[in-house]
Amino acid sequence: MRFAPVCDNFDDQPLFEVDGHKFILNSLTEQVPATSPQLLQLAAEWISGEITNECDKLLTEEDKGGILLAAIALQTGIPFGMVRWVPNQLATQVSEIFSCEYVKEGTLYLSGIEKNDRVIIIDDIISTGGTMVGIIKTLKKIEAEIIDVLVLAEKIEYNGIKKVKNETDIDVRSLIKISVAGTRSKVLNAIY
Repeated sequence: MRFAPVCDNFDDQPLFEVDGHKFILNSLTEQVPATSPQLLQLAAEWISGEITNECDKLLTEEDKGGILLAAIALQTGIPFGMVRWVPNQLATQVSEIFSCEYVKEGTLYLSGIEKNDRVIIIDDIISTGGTMVGIIKTLKKIEAEIIDVLVLAEKIEYNGIKKVKNETDIDVRSLIKISVAGTRSKVLNAIY
């Protein structure tokens, strides 16, 4: 139960709603209260231990997943790319239109990944799956190879993992399953 503090971070936490979707008030993804280095390191160690396939690079989105991925890269020594929300204006940057629970329509911009790179996608939480579908589509556009997709936690009511599978034929592994059905979060299951 070494990683129990990571689960505790998500369990029995207040939920807040934005445009009909519930978010978990917690230290690791919302920084309320502030994220401790120890909690971030523990989450990074847990995910790092789940990286079983050889890859060239790791990838996430720059919002909430970026903090976690940087810690994972430091632990594993694997370089990483980033899917950004704002373009860098380089002609080589690949983009993809997407939508998720807090962006009705946006554009993701891929940086740091090249054709034929073997990539593991990592993210903090999957909700509706919209961001993950956009990330996968950018990788397919440049013909990078997706080795694995791993998320720390999954909000089960939004069926994001199922959406990703249905729209991309890619499986997503989740370490923590969380219900956001009530007024407080509930961790239902964790893979240690």
